[in-house]
Amino acid sequence: MAKKQKKIVVIGGGTGTSVLLAGLKRYPVQLSAIITTGDDGSSSGVLRKEFNMIPPGDIRQCLIALAKGNFGYLNDRFHKGFLHGHTLGNLLITLFYQKNNDFQQAIDQLLQLVGAEGSLIPMTLRPVTLVATLTNGATLNGEHAITISKKIRTHLKKFSLIPASIKANPRALKAISEADAIVTGPGNIYSSILPHLLVPEIRRALTVSRAKKIYVANLFTHEGHTDDFSVLDFVTILERYLNVGIFDHVIYNTARVAPVLLKKYSHAVKAPVRFSAELGKDKRFVGRPLISTAIRASSSDPIAKIRNPFLHDSDKLATVVMQLISS
Repeated sequence: MAKKQKKIVVIGGGTGTSVLLAGLKRYPVQLSAIITTGDDGSSSGVLRKEFNMIPPGDIRQCLIALAKGNFGYLNDRFHKGFLHGHTLGNLLITLFYQKNNDFQQAIDQLLQLVGAEGSLIPMTLRPVTLVATLTNGATLNGEHAITISKKIRTHLKKFSLIPASIKANPRALKAISEADAIVTGPGNIYSSILPHLLVPEIRRALTVSRAKKIYVANLFTHEGHTDDFSVLDFVTILERYLNVGIFDHVIYNTARVAPVLLKKYSHAVKAPVRFSAELGKDKRFVGRPLISTAIRASSSDPIAKIRNPFLHDSDKLATVVMQLISS
């Protein structure tokens, strides 16, 4: 009798989630990824506004990660003309949405087109706007404005979503309720992870789920957002919004980046996320050398110069996740 496949749900956004999916798809598991719907920058922001659609960028990266074969060219951006800044993948997703007038159905069809196994599930069926309210009463509306702000670390009062009454995608709730394991991260804690927790139905579903819950901490801090954060600081932020300590395991990177590389890419990355030897005494925390030795290439991406070029190693990260799920 064949062993029943584990159902794994990944919660996040773009690059970090796609890296994890690329590693997990090599295992005999049923994969679902619940993706944030709050992006409003770059190509995604333009298409979101023009077509009143869920921003396609994060979905695009995860679609490529799950694809059978190399579809990396869907990440390529146009360099000039009226399509300047748009990726081929974003335009393809927009075309399928225009044809179906149903974003989930469009993504399901594209998954079939690229031969992917697994599901990509937008957290809501309408785009949302992430709002940061600061201590002086000012607000930052939209993921882009929040991401570039340097005031989040010192002046944040609270985060919220517009519309406040937004409902979760029913597919997301079903995936969470049926999951054997739920992996959150890696990804920008405020723009990729937190929006899920601001949807009441998703927050409740995560709280009551009996699945094994794992958090993957980021490799680097974000200037003006998570300056000097330790692994524990990231966990504390998320569990504060959940009002409960739900993570059974926390995975973090222990490999050091050569100072010469940190200096070379100082325009895109700041300090590595701190960890201490004390974490090793808590069985929840699992430290491994997880950073990829490959530097992310960027010749076809005109906005790559501002992106963090360091990623988790997808195979190493997936190996640790699967070990924890099977233990």
